[in-house]
Amino acid sequence: MCREVIGLPAGRQGLCVMNNYLENLKALYRQIYTGLKELRTLRFSSLGKVFSLMGKKEKIALVSLTILAVISFCWSLRNFYINHTIPIPGFGGTYTEGLIGQPTYINPLLGHQEPDLTLIKLVFSGLYKYGPESQLVPDLAESLPVISQDQKQYTIKLKNNVKWHNDRQLTADDVVFTIQTIKDPVYKSPLRNLWLYTTVEKLSDFEVKFTTKDVSGPFIQNLTQPILPKFVWSKVEAQNSLLSKYNLEAVGSGPYTIKEIKKLQSGKIQSINLQSNPNYYGGKPKIDTVVFKFYDNEQDLLNAFHSKEIMGLSYSPYSSSLRLESNPEQNQIFKIPLPQYQVVFFNLQSAILSDLKVRQALSLVTDRQKIITEVFKNEAVLPSSPFLFASQTDPAEIAKGQDLEQAKKILDSAGWTVDPKTSLRRKKTQDLALTMYTNDMEMNSKAAQNLADQYRALGIKISLNVVPTKNLTENNIRSRNFDILLFAQKFNTDPDPFLFWHSSQIKDPGLNLTGFNNPAADKLIAEARTTTDQKVREQKYLEFDKLFSQNIPAIFLDQTIYVYALDKNIKNVNLHKLYDSSQRMYDLPSWYMQEDRKWK
Repeated sequence: MCREVIGLPAGRQGLCVMNNYLENLKALYRQIYTGLKELRTLRFSSLGKVFSLMGKKEKIALVSLTILAVISFCWSLRNFYINHTIPIPGFGGTYTEGLIGQPTYINPLLGHQEPDLTLIKLVFSGLYKYGPESQLVPDLAESLPVISQDQKQYTIKLKNNVKWHNDRQLTADDVVFTIQTIKDPVYKSPLRNLWLYTTVEKLSDFEVKFTTKDVSGPFIQNLTQPILPKFVWSKVEAQNSLLSKYNLEAVGSGPYTIKEIKKLQSGKIQSINLQSNPNYYGGKPKIDTVVFKFYDNEQDLLNAFHSKEIMGLSYSPYSSSLRLESNPEQNQIFKIPLPQYQVVFFNLQSAILSDLKVRQALSLVTDRQKIITEVFKNEAVLPSSPFLFASQTDPAEIAKGQDLEQAKKILDSAGWTVDPKTSLRRKKTQDLALTMYTNDMEMNSKAAQNLADQYRALGIKISLNVVPTKNLTENNIRSRNFDILLFAQKFNTDPDPFLFWHSSQIKDPGLNLTGFNNPAADKLIAEARTTTDQKVREQKYLEFDKLFSQNIPAIFLDQTIYVYALDKNIKNVNLHKLYDSSQRMYDLPSWYMQEDRKWK
């Protein structure tokens, strides 16, 4: 041991300092060991004296070792906890989403705009709801309905543990009141026609029966109708319903309750705060608070998302100019197909388009993937058949490949040959000339231009007309004044094509825009919609789909997708299929932001 290091060579100095330090450390441990042996007589005042007798270096060493020991102990405890527990969803957090527009009617009998419908889904409940695959699952009901032998009566048992947000019990009286209110013409519900020929009766406090006038396959979808509280709305006169404060201060039975509505001085609603319902029969939602903020335009909405003022936004590339780049470190983007399509309708009353070979040629030359790539920048998908139930759709089987040469051969065989002088096709003295119409929505006009160029490559003379939607509806759609129409068609979860493709709907206000009139198709449509047997319905629609593909009255050009962007901290979001954008939060009660742990 060397106490003095001054004057020694540099290497010896370092060695001496280290030796001195080790000797002091040994002496310290000897003192601690002696103290521990006499622990029975040890007093805290004695420890203080020992510490005061230590040199500066010994004190620093002791404190350092103590800190290291504590850190090591805590780290070991932490590792033990991590290794013997698993993460689970926890309660807590606030999710904030932005919407364009203003809520007007948070009332399931009146609401029809996006902000209203989104809020209604969280505040209210229906007898049934749609699951992750857009299938019907019980909500307020205990199970799927019992359907009578004549397929006109639906008996439903209600859960007996459902409470309204003010803790009153939901009963069959509320269900009966809701349907009767919808049917009341004074109330002016846009849903009235859906229920006009249906009666509902109370069998007991927790059992109801619906009776339809005719057998209706699609009717069961009506049972997703959210239910109103009778004790609230029975006090509101029907003629005053549009002015009731309960259209915003809604009382429901859903997973979230309306906690606060913030307004600007102008009266415009700035935000609505929802609080998780602790008595929700489906279990208290994991996220405590959901806040909706309202914006005037898409740019403000996008800016709010980028600045993290909101954690979620959504849009449809078909009708929106919004575009959002994926950034996995900050957000997660879901792209979900909707049962909405861009459709090319062929007017079968046209002398030219009444020829199946011409329609076959047009179908073969239609490059749908090109339109999806160039017009939608891949924010659309090849369409699956809208006539098949969601579980059976397969875009790979439905999509047709482009074959320009085969299309030319078909037209040649039909007598439509190319005039070498004009490079256009003619049959005798008639030019193969067609008029195409669409509205002035950006995606429709771009797709129509792309499509017109594809048809011109066949030697067809195409006159493209892009007009405002109102003019198109009044002057062309209602009167069927077009050869080719590019327009949107939206289906519900149920694929019933009656309104669009049954021959009884050919004349305005019917929506059979092509004049498609096929007795076999009519029979399949009627048989499918007049049975509640889902397997039978699926088979009938499969047959109809094949018949439709053979006759080609229209081409389903592309299928709309819905883009939903969320902050990466939102977990357990399971979005696969949607029938409507307002359905996107169907599983929000199971989303979470916080994590807990439980022992293995």
